[in-house]
Amino acid sequence: MTISAQSILDFAIPKATQVVSARDAILYALSVGYGTDALDDQELKYVYERDLVTAPTLANIVAHPGPWMQQTGVDWTRLVHSEHRLTIHRPVPVDVPLISRSRVLSVFDRGVEKGMFVSFERLIATADGDQPVATIVQTNACRSDGGCGSAGSTPEPLSKVPDRPPDFEFNVDIPQNAALLYRLNGDLNLMHVDPQAARKSGFARPILHGLCSFGYAGYAIVAAIDPSMATGLSSIAARFSAPIFPGETITLQMWRNDAEVRFRGLVALRGATILDNGIARLS
Repeated sequence: MTISAQSILDFAIPKATQVVSARDAILYALSVGYGTDALDDQELKYVYERDLVTAPTLANIVAHPGPWMQQTGVDWTRLVHSEHRLTIHRPVPVDVPLISRSRVLSVFDRGVEKGMFVSFERLIATADGDQPVATIVQTNACRSDGGCGSAGSTPEPLSKVPDRPPDFEFNVDIPQNAALLYRLNGDLNLMHVDPQAARKSGFARPILHGLCSFGYAGYAIVAAIDPSMATGLSSIAARFSAPIFPGETITLQMWRNDAEVRFRGLVALRGATILDNGIARLS
């Protein structure tokens, strides 16, 4: 297949449907940090079916259209998630049919040697009443597919975090088996589990899913600001600036201005910034 910016822009991303069960919601919450203290009632509500509360970032895995970019002709083994923006209209409901509709927003060509970025939007709503649940804008970096041209309108860039010491820091230990657990949410990309596939994709060993670190960030922001875990998120966005490996510790730095929180994630032992230009809004 000949790749062009216009052919990707015109690609018809399939609709997807899902009914989220309590088990789905609990598995997701466990895979992004909730329930670490099993005796804490505030965390237990995210991982116990009685009076279950769904994690704010759960929408990221709901009614996903799957690895549709494989069908566009890009080099799938060299594709990575580079940026993610989630707007939460309402908590993900359990046992309610949901539907997602997606469209490509833009293709930004950086040149033959540098690859391209593809941004697409996914709208999740209830299947019956079409009530909005979440809006997601995802950007993928296709590292081997530059030279195809540009098309569409790229999202406004995320702003840099403030140039001053953070107001809060919160450390999150990522378990060694984090990617093995998170992949059960539906992202079965081999680079997160298979060492040989990871090396083929340019990594020394399997890397953590970007959306797993994103989910941990959502958990950490709420846990740092409101230990009662009563606060929610209305939106969260960040750039994936470097890979993180299972077993590492993320230090989340936060700058708060009322309901707005700017953030970035660091792995101090490697001197790496793994999440950057982060912004979240408290609900």
